[in-house]
Amino acid sequence: MTPWCLRILGLMPLTSPQLSLLLAVRETGSLARAASLLGVTPPAISQQLTRLEKEVGSPLVERGARGAMLTRLGAALCEHAVRVAAELERAEETVEAFLGVHARRLRLGAFPSAAMSLLPQALATLRYRYPDAELSVVDLLSDEGPERVAGDELDLAITATYGQTLPDFEGVRYEHLMTDPLLAVLPDDHRLVRSPSTAPVRLADVAADAWVGGIAERPARRQIEAAAAAHDITPHVPFQTESLDVAQALAAAGVAVAFVPRLALWQARSTAPRPLVPELSREIYATLPSSSDHIGLAAELLKALRQVCAPYRRPR
Repeated sequence: MTPWCLRILGLMPLTSPQLSLLLAVRETGSLARAASLLGVTPPAISQQLTRLEKEVGSPLVERGARGAMLTRLGAALCEHAVRVAAELERAEETVEAFLGVHARRLRLGAFPSAAMSLLPQALATLRYRYPDAELSVVDLLSDEGPERVAGDELDLAITATYGQTLPDFEGVRYEHLMTDPLLAVLPDDHRLVRSPSTAPVRLADVAADAWVGGIAERPARRQIEAAAAAHDITPHVPFQTESLDVAQALAAAGVAVAFVPRLALWQARSTAPRPLVPELSREIYATLPSSSDHIGLAAELLKALRQVCAPYRRPR
């Protein structure tokens, strides 16, 4: 019966402590022993029982010289008390299991260049401090992390934006880690390589070259196309890949110019990376649940990631 129905009948909703009182009386057969079991005084339990019977409108316990026993209604209510107690015990076990699992487990996701450049040192720090931690890592696309964290598939994901707005998922928060500038990666026999290694490359300087770009409609591709359009450049992009390693390999083969974030640069042989004009970059974030107090290792890893990213960090 719902609480509003009880109010119509002039009854107050029964509570778990009230049902526990009846269960204690049945188990001990005495108000005094029931009081001891519940950790209260005999007068207090007598007052509680009197109040409960008044609210219910019927006797629930028969008091006698030899102890106390439940009436028919008291016994019927006690059966509910047994089920309520069992459910409460299961609820406590659920909490313990949940916190126990999350105390040692940390499920991570990262796009490849972050997984290679940022995670290893941070994970080594975490493993040193928590040798029994259960760690796992999965490969992600640069913008895949927020959805996976929102769906409770991951506890922390490293996410990158290429000028686009961060997605607004309920229950997800972002912590900025670093700004990662894009570089133009030229074949080492490119005409611009004769310039000093610190000389920037303008998009207009390579407008006639073949480009390696990301997959169409992906964030990295949109960013470079928007920059080209702003300079009245229509790029020729015969090579499309989400792999920055493949992009650098194609530049090393001499067939295209690539645009690679500094963090992903592995200085392939036969390539010459140069600063890019206009300046483009990707922003790298840690993505976590809005409430992550139950995931203690997430805060520890975030702290380690901040230390790893400190040398790369610059004002946004």
